[in-house]
Amino acid sequence: MRRSQPCDDCLYRAADADERRRIRDQLLGVGLTDRQLVEPLAAELRQRGYRPRAAWRYANDLTQPEVADQFNALTDSFAMRASRISEYERWPFARDGTARARSPRPTLSALRTLAVIYGTTWDQLVDVADLEQMPESERREFRSAAGQRSMERPTGFESELPPEVPHFTGRWPARAELARRVREHLHRGADLVHVIDGPPGVGKTALARWAVTEYGRQYPDGQVWVDLFGFTPGREPRGTADLLERLLLEIDVPRVTIETDPERRAAQWRKAMSRRRMLLVFDNAADTAQVRDLLPRSPGSFVLITSRSRLMGLVVRPMHLDVMDADEAEELLVKFANLDPGGYDRDAVGRIVAASGRLPLALKLFGSQLAHHDAGMLASSAADLTALTAEMRRGPLADSMNRNLVETFLDSFAAGEESVRTTFEKWYERLEDPELQRTVRLLGWFPGPEISAEPLSAMADVPVGRAKMLIRRLFEAGLLDPLPGGSHYRMHDMTKRYAGSLAAPDDDLPVAMNRLVAFGLTIARRTSIPGQENAATRIVGPMDGARARAWISKERELLVGCVENADATTDSAELARLLASHLCGRGRWSAAYQLYERSLRIGRATGSEQAEAWALTGLGRVDRLSGRHERAEASFAAAHALAASQPDHRCLAEVLCERGQLAWITARHDDAREDFIAALETSRAIGHQPTECDALDGLSRAARMISDYPAAQSCSREALAIAVDLDDPERIGNGQWGLAESLRLHGDHETARLHYVNALRIARALNYRKMEGDALRGLGHSERMIGTPETTRKYFAEALAISRRIHDLYGEGWALWGLGNIEREAGNTEAARSAFDLAGRLAKRVNDPLGEMEVLRGFGHLERQIGEYQNARDYYEASLAIARHVGNPQGEADALHNIARVGAAQGRRTEACEQLRSALRICKELQLALTGHVEEELRNLGC
Repeated sequence: MRRSQPCDDCLYRAADADERRRIRDQLLGVGLTDRQLVEPLAAELRQRGYRPRAAWRYANDLTQPEVADQFNALTDSFAMRASRISEYERWPFARDGTARARSPRPTLSALRTLAVIYGTTWDQLVDVADLEQMPESERREFRSAAGQRSMERPTGFESELPPEVPHFTGRWPARAELARRVREHLHRGADLVHVIDGPPGVGKTALARWAVTEYGRQYPDGQVWVDLFGFTPGREPRGTADLLERLLLEIDVPRVTIETDPERRAAQWRKAMSRRRMLLVFDNAADTAQVRDLLPRSPGSFVLITSRSRLMGLVVRPMHLDVMDADEAEELLVKFANLDPGGYDRDAVGRIVAASGRLPLALKLFGSQLAHHDAGMLASSAADLTALTAEMRRGPLADSMNRNLVETFLDSFAAGEESVRTTFEKWYERLEDPELQRTVRLLGWFPGPEISAEPLSAMADVPVGRAKMLIRRLFEAGLLDPLPGGSHYRMHDMTKRYAGSLAAPDDDLPVAMNRLVAFGLTIARRTSIPGQENAATRIVGPMDGARARAWISKERELLVGCVENADATTDSAELARLLASHLCGRGRWSAAYQLYERSLRIGRATGSEQAEAWALTGLGRVDRLSGRHERAEASFAAAHALAASQPDHRCLAEVLCERGQLAWITARHDDAREDFIAALETSRAIGHQPTECDALDGLSRAARMISDYPAAQSCSREALAIAVDLDDPERIGNGQWGLAESLRLHGDHETARLHYVNALRIARALNYRKMEGDALRGLGHSERMIGTPETTRKYFAEALAISRRIHDLYGEGWALWGLGNIEREAGNTEAARSAFDLAGRLAKRVNDPLGEMEVLRGFGHLERQIGEYQNARDYYEASLAIARHVGNPQGEADALHNIARVGAAQGRRTEACEQLRSALRICKELQLALTGHVEEELRNLGC
């Protein structure tokens, strides 16, 4: 918004500012608020000779530029300037005090806009000097306004108008929205009916009361405040007919003339209000029916309704009031608790705010308790609430002790006769329908933060269509808030606590939770079923694998809650394991580990060795991926012992594959090959193709370890064919990546790149973060050999970011090795050295011998480039030792080749020739791409 140019205040000396401040301080001293003192201060300034428009501006503590800016904002214009405001305040006089009728005069429209800014009515902004110059039409308007103001008008239900809210805090977006709506109503005749809805205790009444204070004077015919008792404990909602009688009496309709017929009485009210300009507040409405006949049809009146329910029958634009944001909630608690704003325990306050769910009523009640204690009570109360919350999470649903904990928690938020519990009780009672009340009780123990029809139908044991209807009705009752997308809802934490405290024996919560577990398990088992990867997540009939995976990702918190709260059964153990496996592929290793641990505990509690074996296999997998190889080895050993004794050998084949993967990473290729062969034989014996595919993929890795790339490619192609036959996208991606690795290491970088791209596409469609990082790293290797350094850098950088995000230390080390080579080839020696150093430390940490071998060779290249040949030789020889130890022929050939190059540079020709011949024998035997480079070196040395 353009700022107006400043202007002096023309008629009033700067010295008068001290006098105005003194009067303001006097009014504040008698207990008036800043808002309440505006009118008496304006009157006092009028008595001291100020013109009315200047008096009201000074009373509102505004400068002329500020008024001009607000004027422009209200009128969507940039025409008003501070100098024009100054002229309006003098009119009809010139700067020197002489009459000058031709100077710009404030029109009636301008006066009305100024009245909105100053919080008064336009007729209060004129005096006799103005009236002498006004046209007759405006004088008639003035007479009418003054006549209405001189009538004795009731403020309406004065005994019901609540006092101004103490410590009214924040709510700036809601305040701004109300201000906008009032402006539009006053200046454009926009909507006259407005609804503030939201859960109990969220501050709807407080906001409405603030609106009366802020905007009441804009409506010269007075204000009416009516408490409809829609959800008041111990009171029945007020009847419409009686309310209409009282409203008619309030606007001076004689009692004897009030209609007795309800419909005629409503019509009489609308007619009587047709030309009035009033602010009407109908607080605490029960439903649409209660307020429909109370609504006037007068364009000049502004109606504000508050309700816990969503008044669906009214054609209005509702304002939904949610809980406070964290900063506002903290400020509110500090005020009510009378804490020192500059020295309170912020951690304790933050924990109380979190426990309250940022509900203003809860904060007010808790703060009111704290205000009567010393500062030590704050930390103690926060600790109590934290302990209660943690204890409630640990307790089983069926345990009556847990429900007692919930009740204790709710009763913490009480002061005097007011409490959060009693506030919620009437809301629950108003539902009346037993089925709806039962649904609320079940939702009190719903394990996820988001509620949708399909899980609710399983938990409540009702058809999906019925569950949708129940959700809709609870939404209309204000118990649920919609989330983006339209199919999911949430219940406020405090509401959920209260609902949970209502659980009855007939609800049979453990059975309901077991039904929910069975529902989740049905979907989790479908994750290996074929399907398009971009399928929608919403459940409509049978679900394919892609939609199942998408649904599990979306409903992860729901399923975790099921596992944590359900009985220890084989179903809950399997759900925990399948969910953990899903999360593991997406890089959520910590969450996966906790779920595998839960599955293990359930397996042991139920005596299911099969479940125990599966869980131990999963724990070993996460430890392997995280580089905790000793723990992984122990888990696999325990899992193997259990799985071997079970009639179902699927787990045995799985643990053999996992153990083979661990042996491969730690460069024990004989052990790896042995485990993968055993896994392949077992899976083929039981006809389990998924594990057969995994075993072939493992054998491809084992073959790559010993540089047998044709065999590796053969195994990868066979694994890929099975994955395609299964239409299993995750295994197809793994097969593509394995084949790409074999081709790249054998020197076919162009073909390898195509397979890496395929693996990357699948990984991103599945949100499989580890596979995505592996594919990007592979593309980096291929692009480096093809000769595109910037593309190479991009791929390695993206792979590094993903590895760090999912804590894949193995992938992080190899990405750093790739970036180190890029820096080395670009001549950035220190950057390369830093990348190699970190990659080497990571390789040692996760016991990755091949990574150590490649890092040592990278350091050797760096030293050779700067002429430090002895250092280079030392690095190459250390690399050679690892290659021979782990049985990696290609690594051995590479090391020999580079040692020879250093020897040649040092003049040790005979030794170099012998090393090159040794390297050539390995290259020819394995048909390595390095063969041509070694032969060229031999020719150059004349060997």
